[in-house]
Amino acid sequence: MDVLPRELLDAILQQCIDQGPRNVVLELRLVCRAFDRYLKPHALRTVALEFSRLSAASGRRRPDPDALQTIGKHCKALYIDLTVLRDELEVEFLSTIFDEIPSMKDFIWSLQNRYSMSETSFTEIEYRRTVEEVLFNCRYLERLRVDLPFQFVDQRCNAATMVLANTFSALAGRLSEEDAVPLRTLVLENLSDHTIDNLWSNPSDVSNIMHILHRLENLVLTIRRPRHTSFLWHLTRHAEHLRTLCLVGNDDDRRPPRGLKQTKAWHVPLLEWNARSLPEPYLTIRNGRDLFSIPHLTCLELKRIELGPDVLPAMARAFGPTLRELYLNEVYLKAEQGRHVNPDSTEVLWVGLPNKRPGPEDVWMAMQVRSRCPSLRVCRAAFLGYDHFIHDDVLHHNGADGQPAAPPLRFASPEFDFLDPSGLGRSVAQRFVEVVLGIAQPRAPPPDGRPVTYLPPDPRDDRLVDELRPRPAAFRVADYDANAYQTAVHNPTSRWRRSIDGVFPNYNAGTLEELHYIAETASKGMSELQRWRRQELGLVERDLVDTMTSVGGAPAVDDDVFPQQPGGYL
Repeated sequence: MDVLPRELLDAILQQCIDQGPRNVVLELRLVCRAFDRYLKPHALRTVALEFSRLSAASGRRRPDPDALQTIGKHCKALYIDLTVLRDELEVEFLSTIFDEIPSMKDFIWSLQNRYSMSETSFTEIEYRRTVEEVLFNCRYLERLRVDLPFQFVDQRCNAATMVLANTFSALAGRLSEEDAVPLRTLVLENLSDHTIDNLWSNPSDVSNIMHILHRLENLVLTIRRPRHTSFLWHLTRHAEHLRTLCLVGNDDDRRPPRGLKQTKAWHVPLLEWNARSLPEPYLTIRNGRDLFSIPHLTCLELKRIELGPDVLPAMARAFGPTLRELYLNEVYLKAEQGRHVNPDSTEVLWVGLPNKRPGPEDVWMAMQVRSRCPSLRVCRAAFLGYDHFIHDDVLHHNGADGQPAAPPLRFASPEFDFLDPSGLGRSVAQRFVEVVLGIAQPRAPPPDGRPVTYLPPDPRDDRLVDELRPRPAAFRVADYDANAYQTAVHNPTSRWRRSIDGVFPNYNAGTLEELHYIAETASKGMSELQRWRRQELGLVERDLVDTMTSVGGAPAVDDDVFPQQPGGYL
C-alpha cells in the first residue's frame, strides 16, 4: 500500500465505494489503516436507526452510544426507519376481529409485543433517549430522513405522531446549542394528514417545527392518501430558506400510470373525489401585493399527485417569481364532466386547444404556468393524465321515450387534449413541456397546414406568443421526460429519497420482508375468518378484506430507491 501512488489508491477506494453496498464497504475498513482512513468519511456518513435495532424483541444488539464517540464527526445524516412499527389502533382492531380464530393467537401476540411500543420492545422514553444520544454524539448532522409507520388499517396512526413529535423535539433541543449544525435536508416518508393535524394542534410541536424548518433548504414529503391536508402548507411556509420541495403521493394504487382515470358519481361522492386533491398553497395579500409562502423556492417536483383545476395555477402564482425548475411525474388533473358541467371535456386541460384563447371558465395549465413563472428554465414531465369524474346526470337524463338515455360516447372516452394537433403523435407530457418552455410548435398537417400556437388566458400576456424558442431538429427523451432527465442529467429534488447522504441508497430490505409477513398473515386471517363465519352462521357477509386499505402487500419498491441494508450503528 505504501508504494502505490496516492492517485491510484484513491481511484481503487472510490471504485469500492461506487460499487457498494454499504455493508460491504464497512467490511473493507478492516483491510488496513489506509482503507479505514479513506473509507470512514464515506461509509460512516449516515447513522441508521432501524426498528430491529431499537426493539429488544428482535434479538439484535441495542445501539451503543460509546461507538458514536469515535465516528460521530463523520456522520452527516440520520436515517430513522420505523416503517414496521404498529399502531395501537391497528393492533386493537386486528385482535378484536381475530379473537375467534385460534391460529391467529401467535400473530396477535407478535403485533402486541414485538411490533408495537411496549416494555418488551421499546418505549417512547427509550426512543427519545436513543435519538438524543445520536444527536449529542453527531454534531454535524444536517440531513434527516424518517420513515414513519406504514399502516394497513385506516390512516390514523398515533404511533407516527409520537415518533415525529419526539424526533422534532430532540432535534429542536439540539439545534438550540451554539455549536450545532442546522438541519438542511428533511425527508418524511408515509406522512398522513392525520399526523400533520395532530402535530399542528400542539403548541410545543408547532414551536419545534418552526425552529427546525427555519434554516431548511431541501424538503421531501411522501404523503399517505393526500386528502384534507389542511395544514400541509403550514409545514412549508415557515421554511424561509427552502429551495427545493418534492411532494409525493402514496394512495396505495399500484396500477401502472395511465392517461385517464375515471370515477362515476354513483360510485364515489363528488366531495370525497375532490378531497383527494392536493390543497392549494396559502397566499397572504398585504398592501395589494402577494406574500409568497416560500420566498426562495427554485425547484418543485410533484409525483403521484392528483391536482384540482386551481391548484397548479395557485402554485405558479405563489412560487412563480423564483421558480426555475418544475418536475411533474404521474400527475393527474381532476376534471368533472356532465351534461351541464364541462360537457365537451375542454374546460380543464393540460395543454389546451391550439389557436384558441381559453374562455372565462376554461383552465388550461401550460400557458398559465408559462405566464406566471418568468424565471422557469427547466420543465420536465412524465405520465400526465386526467382524473375524470362523470356526473350522475349522464345516465339519469331521460330520452324522448321516457327511458334513460344512453350516455354519449364522449363521456365514456372524452377527448381532452390527447390528440397532437401537429400529427406527430407527441404525448400530453411532451407538448406541455414544450408550451411551458416557449418552444415553437410545428405546423398542423395538410390540408390545414397552419402554424400551431397556444394563447394565454390574459390578452396582456400575448407577447409570449412572439417570444418563442426555435424548435430543435430532434428531441431527446431527456429534453422533456422527467424520469429520463433526473436519471441522466440532474435531480435536485427527489434524489434525497434515494440517498440521504448522497453516496449509498437508504433502503432496508429487512423492513420490506417484515411488512410482507404482516400483510400476508393478516390477509390469510381475514380469509379464514370469512370462511369460518360462512360455515358456522350460513351467511354470505361482506368481504372483510375491504376494511383494510392495503392488506395483502406491503408498499411497492419505489423507482428511485434500491435495495440496500443500512449498516445501523456500530
